[in-house]
Amino acid sequence: MVSLTGKQSEILIKIFKDFTKSYNANSISREVDMSSRGSLKILKQLEKEGLIIGKNMGKAVFYSLTLNDFYTRKIIEALLIEETRKKAQRWINEFKEVFNYTDIIILFGSIIKNPSHANDIDVILVYKRKNYGNVSSFINNKNKLLLKKIHDIPQTIEDLKENLRKNPAIIDAIRTGYVLQGYDKLVEAVKDVTIL
Repeated sequence: MVSLTGKQSEILIKIFKDFTKSYNANSISREVDMSSRGSLKILKQLEKEGLIIGKNMGKAVFYSLTLNDFYTRKIIEALLIEETRKKAQRWINEFKEVFNYTDIIILFGSIIKNPSHANDIDVILVYKRKNYGNVSSFINNKNKLLLKKIHDIPQTIEDLKENLRKNPAIIDAIRTGYVLQGYDKLVEAVKDVTIL
């Protein structure tokens, strides 16, 4: 297994979560706060490992994840898990009761950016229609207990894929949010909408 440095992991997560953008060494360097030369070196290493692939466009090389590769998908899943455990463990615990009824849960919005000033808890819940009653009951019960109410955006997996193609709000939620559950299913959904 590839042993990734902190910056390599940061670049891979950035490319995954910003799947609608194309990054070259210059543009990714600004996102991860490092020199263009340093980011190019990392991008070349990641390409050598088969995790990303470069595509020449004019004088620049733009990189994308090789999500059609099983190993790359598993690396991204592990990085998403690590990110959430470091930054949103509390929310995993808060939502774990509904894991059996949901396919994907993504926490996003002001609760992440500025928790003390957030008015609510924004969350995308992806689940099968047959589980609506269980998910709805969970939210109603939590809203009786939590100081900030859950503002849920319910989706089926098909809804999510459609929204990943064209809905800026959902795309931004993926870009800025934390995946609490369904890492593999989210990676698969992004793969399905980015690999033609």
